[in-house]
Parts: sequence; structure tokens; C-alpha cells
Amino acid sequence: MTLKYIGKDITRPDATGKITGRVQFLDDIKLPGLLHAAILRPDCAHGRILSIDTAEAEKLPGVVKVVTGKGCEMVYGDNIRDLTPIAVDKVNFIGQPVVGVIAETLAEAKAAVKKIKVEYEPLPVYTDARDALKKDAVLIHENSGEFWHLPGIEPIGGTNIANRYTVKKGDVEKGFAEADEILEGEFNYPFGSCSAIEPHGSIAWFHEDKTIEVWSSSICPFIIREEVARVYGLPICDVRVHIPELGGCFGYKSDITVEQTIAYLASQVPGRPVKWVATRKEDFLSTLIGHGIRTRIKIGAKKDGTLTALKTEILHSTGASADTGVHVLIASTHNSTGTYEFPNCFLDGYSVYTNTPPVGAFRGYGHQESHLAMERMIDILARKLKLDPFDLREKNYLGPGKVTALGETLHTTNGNVRKCVEIVRRAVFSAPKAKAEDENYYYGRGFAALMKSPKGAPFSSKSCYLKFNRDGSVCINMGGAEVGQGLRNVVRMVAAEALKIAPERIRVYTEIDTQFSPWEWQTIGSMFTTQGGRAVVRAAEKAIAELKKTAGIVLRTEVDRLDYDGDYVFVKSDPTIRVPVPELGRGYTFDDGVTVGDVVHTTADARLPIQSNPDENGQGRMGITYTFGAQACEVRIEKKTGKVIIDHFASSFDVGRVINPVQIRGQVAGGVMMGVGAALHEELKFDAEGKALNPMFRRYRFPTIKDAPGRQTIEFVETPGEIGPFGARGIGEHPVVGVAPAVLNAVYDAIGIDFYEIPLSPEKILEALEKK
Repeated sequence: MTLKYIGKDITRPDATGKITGRVQFLDDIKLPGLLHAAILRPDCAHGRILSIDTAEAEKLPGVVKVVTGKGCEMVYGDNIRDLTPIAVDKVNFIGQPVVGVIAETLAEAKAAVKKIKVEYEPLPVYTDARDALKKDAVLIHENSGEFWHLPGIEPIGGTNIANRYTVKKGDVEKGFAEADEILEGEFNYPFGSCSAIEPHGSIAWFHEDKTIEVWSSSICPFIIREEVARVYGLPICDVRVHIPELGGCFGYKSDITVEQTIAYLASQVPGRPVKWVATRKEDFLSTLIGHGIRTRIKIGAKKDGTLTALKTEILHSTGASADTGVHVLIASTHNSTGTYEFPNCFLDGYSVYTNTPPVGAFRGYGHQESHLAMERMIDILARKLKLDPFDLREKNYLGPGKVTALGETLHTTNGNVRKCVEIVRRAVFSAPKAKAEDENYYYGRGFAALMKSPKGAPFSSKSCYLKFNRDGSVCINMGGAEVGQGLRNVVRMVAAEALKIAPERIRVYTEIDTQFSPWEWQTIGSMFTTQGGRAVVRAAEKAIAELKKTAGIVLRTEVDRLDYDGDYVFVKSDPTIRVPVPELGRGYTFDDGVTVGDVVHTTADARLPIQSNPDENGQGRMGITYTFGAQACEVRIEKKTGKVIIDHFASSFDVGRVINPVQIRGQVAGGVMMGVGAALHEELKFDAEGKALNPMFRRYRFPTIKDAPGRQTIEFVETPGEIGPFGARGIGEHPVVGVAPAVLNAVYDAIGIDFYEIPLSPEKILEALEKK
């Protein structure tokens, strides 16, 4: 297939506005009569509220309203309704809203918060799922088994288990009986924070006409609209949600986070908008965090390396609410096979309530956590079997004709992991390791294979509205959120290719407004290129059909005799008989003033085809399409300090079709850096009382430019998929998935010590070396 625009380095349309600082983020928005909110959070992570004294706060100048949870009966949640906008009788985590103050200025609101006195009766605190699962554990939600939830979610009443999810394939005990070697291990992926440069924020305005207007730094405006309408008993059309420019996401701005709380505060002062923007500490503790996944894994294999059985138990410390974490657990569980075919599986996952902030999406969405366990175990198993780790993997890779744990049979169009492996193996392992150590360093190389499916739901959809203008230019409106990933450029380039016109003739939306934007579930799970691009192509095809229909009237010929090249609609057998596209976009007007044809504006949507919820054995069509990949690295470990230095990191992914080479390389290079942060540095820590120890940038250790790999090799395989535009598949989250296991496998290669949890700090390495 010869493509004119796809695969080219075309500059993103929003670059100038962001570089010049002219785009408008939520905190830039000013509205008439705007009030400001500040929120009191608890000083204990679990306790009953005995009393709240707001008298002094209410007397301060500028204070308009002080709001508590007294009388609040609202519960909400998109998956499990286990959330309240403000604490009612008890607090369940350290960042929970307890009292809101609304004032004329933010300074006045913050001053009033300091005057509020709250007395608590402390309750036992659980920051780890293992403790919350103990028989004598106090219930974090006494009525958890009674919460409304989506079909397929299985809370266990009388426990802290918010959901149990099980996948069964074959007979796992039979598989272990057939094994010559059985290996077990336990791995931990700790809490972390997405910490985008722009923190969460929201504005809510309850108008006098009973409509509600919301602005949010979110990627799910339509979910917000529907849930706000539901809890306030309004028609959905009476709630309007705006999404301005977003300063990053990485997962935690999906789902409903702060919007219901700010709406509840604003409902107390109808007629005036209320604005709240998180402090950095609140962004860490009062929105969503990530990870908290412990994976226990048992693998059976024959002497020749054939995998026979897999049993995993995944414990997810999902926080004080499971609404946003339940599907992270599901994804982590059914993807715990990694890139390998196991004929017999028993995969068991538990979302467990803990007294920590709710866990939500984090770039990778459950995949990197269980891949850490699988890719480490495959290396360890290879040593046990005395096999080359590449050969062991090669024998068991998923591919055409192979069946996933979900029962999905894969096809060539799902991609080729072997080609990805060849690329990174050549980049990192083509020559023997130069040396094992020298006076200052140990040296090692590590590898990990990976796969990820897009995160979606059977009802999820991407929609596109496409309109031709009088001059033949095109406007496109969609509901996908641009969070820095280059989504608008993908839309523009796909549309340009489908319409056969230059990208400069296409204008893509810059703001999402539920009053005008077409419906979309939310922009998560590396779905947009696949689904959104498919919707763009469909809308373009409809538009071309409309142009041809009108041209057929003008040229007095059948539509099937016509063709289209972006500039003209013409007769195939004689291209000189033609009509310019600009003369067709609004219908064609003859010299006598008679107009024929319709205004060319079309809509189209796209879902993941035949996607379904799992059955009682966890079998179902939940993956649909996969992006496979491989990652490898070369590291040095400084003997004196234990510091891990990554000299070279190689990544390859079968993306089906590269849309924009510069953008996709940026996605991979940035994703690798996030993975390096998780592997070596990042952990959001809580003490035994549930208090956060490092919820600020100066203590939460991000990777810096000094931690970047000395060089990165980034190459792509292009096995076209059948769903995405021009064969493209998702890539946004995949670069983080294999980083941690590749690094830990390289560390073993360097010093001969297996590590089972991250981050792998220099102190942990030095301690392990001393014990060795």
C-alpha cells in the first residue's frame, strides 16, 4: 500500500500554541462570580468522625459556605458505587475530603480550612492487601457486598474483597502433573503516582435554570456528565462538561476523580461557579494513585521447555475505593501469562480495599505489574532447565493459531513478537558480553518480551464528526482527549490519507464540549489510534460517498462510474469530466441558482468488534487486538554505590503501521523513561498509620535526564492489523511494560542475584551483595 501522509514526520497542529504558552488550561479559566474551594483532609487514614466544629471558619471574611458530609446520601461510581463526594460518618484514607470551604478567594478558603476542628475515633489501618484479607481485619466498607456494580464484578460480602476475578483454561492440576519442573515466586510492584505536570482540577456551576456545567482536567467528559446527571436526577442533556487543554495524564485523569466532590460543593451555592485545583500533595493523595500489585506465580514446564501450567494469584491493594481499580486487577490477571501460551491456567485476582488512596489507571494498566513476574520467572526457569532464555521463550510464544488465557485464537494480524525479539536481540546480544566486571563496575544484559491489548468495554466507542467547508477544507470534531500523546495529529494525518488532501487543509478540534463533541467513553487503554482512527476513516468514506452522490447528479452519471482524488470527483473512463470538490461540499449550485445535493457532513463511530465481558471461567473477547513487543538493556552496576546505570536500552514493537515516526519514537523513549523510574526509583510510601511519607516532588524520586539510558535503539515492525486505520495498532502504554523485568534480568546477569520487587535502589543492591 502506497501512502502519501501516513508514515511521514508531520508537525503536530497544536505545537505552536503549547510552545508559546497560549493554550488555556483549567487553572487559566476565569468565570463571572467565580468562587474558590479548599478542602480539609483527615489526619488519620481510617477512623469514625466523632465531631466537626466549623464555627470559627464560618466567621472568617470571604467565606461563603462551609460544607460537611452531614445529610449527604449520594453514592457514585462508574463500575462500583463505593464512593461519596465527601466523608459522611468515617474516613477511609488520608486524602479523603472531610470538609469543604467555599470562599471569594483561594487564600480565604485556605485560611478557613485551618480553623476547622475534627475529632476522630481511630480504626485499624491496612495499607497492604495481605493485612486487609486477614480473618480478624476490620471491614473498610461494612456494606461492600451491597454496592451497585457492573455485571461480572464479584464482591465478597463480609470481607474487604471488592472483586474476585478468575480465569480458567484447561486443567491446571493436570498441567502441573505433566511438568518436569515447577517453579514458584512472588513479586511486588509498589504504589506510584502518575504525577502529570498539571495537577487535577475542576470547576462546577449549578445554574439558576437547574442545568449544571462542569470543567475538568479529565479524559472522560461523558462519564462525568452521565454520573453527575444521575446523582442529581437530571436528564443527561442538562449537564454540560468542558475539557480544556490538558497538561498530561498517564492514566490517573481517567474515570471520575474529583468532579463529584467539587460538584457537591457547588450545589450548595447555586448560581455561582466553584473552582478547585489540587495542590501537589492533594494530586498525590486525593485523586488516584497507581499499582499496589503483588503477584504470586507458579509455572510448570517440561525438560524441553514446553510450558504446561500456570497458576497466579494477584493481590491488588486497590485503595479505599475499587471503582477505578477493579479493571486494573482484571487486566493484570488475564495478562499474567505474558506473551506465552499456557494450555492450562488458573489465574486468580483479588481487588482488596485498603486504607490508601484509590488506585486507578497508570500507563500500562495492569500489564507491567504481571509482566514483571512472568518475565523474571521465565529467566529463572531457563536457568533451572539449563536452557537459553531466548530458546525457552521462542518455544512458547503466542502467535497465529495460538490461544490466549481468555480463549482467543490469535492471527497474523495480531502482530509478530518474534520479529521484535530479533531486533532487540541483535541490538543488545549480537556479540558476546565484553566483560563481566572490572575495577569499578559489574556488567549485565537483560531482556523481556511483552504484549498489551487495548483497554476497553463492550459498549466503548470512538465517534467522529467530519464537515467539508465551502473551500474544500475539512473540520473534524471528536471526543478523544489530547494529553500530549499527539492525538490531534493522528486524527489529522489519518483523515488526510483517507480524504487524499493535505493535512494543512484539515482543522482538528482543540476542546471537548459534551454539548457539541460526539460521544466517547474515555481516552484510555491505547485505544484511540485503533478505534478513533477507524472512526475517522469511516467518516471520510461516508463524506466521499456524499461528494460522489452530488457529482453524479451534476455530471448526469451513475455514482459507480465516478472516482475521487481529493481535488476532484471525476468519471473514471475520462478524468477530464470532473467537478472540483469545493463546489460539492455544500451541495452544487448551477448557474441558474438551482442547488442539488446535500451539505457534506458525516458522522461515524467505531467499537472493538465482538468484544465481550468474560463468562464464569473468565473466557471472553476482551483483548481483540494486541501489540507485541520486546525490550532489552545493557547495564553497569557501580561497585562502590550499588547504582544501576543503563548504558543502552532497545525497544521494538509491532505497531501494524507507523503513523508519525517522530511522535511514535517520542512515545517509546518517554515510556522507557517512565519504566526506568518505576524499576529503579519511584515508590509512593505509606507508614503503618496510612500516612504518606513522600507525597511531594522533592521526596518522590522521579527519573531525571541523568537517569536516561546512554542511548536508545527504537525500531518498529509493521504487520498490519485488521481493525485500526491502515493497519495501525496502539502503542501509548506499551513502552513501560517490559522495562522493569528487562532491567532486573540484566542485574541478575551482572551480579547473580535475583530481585523480586521494585524499585531496585542502590541500597538494596549493596545489601544483597553483602549477604552474597
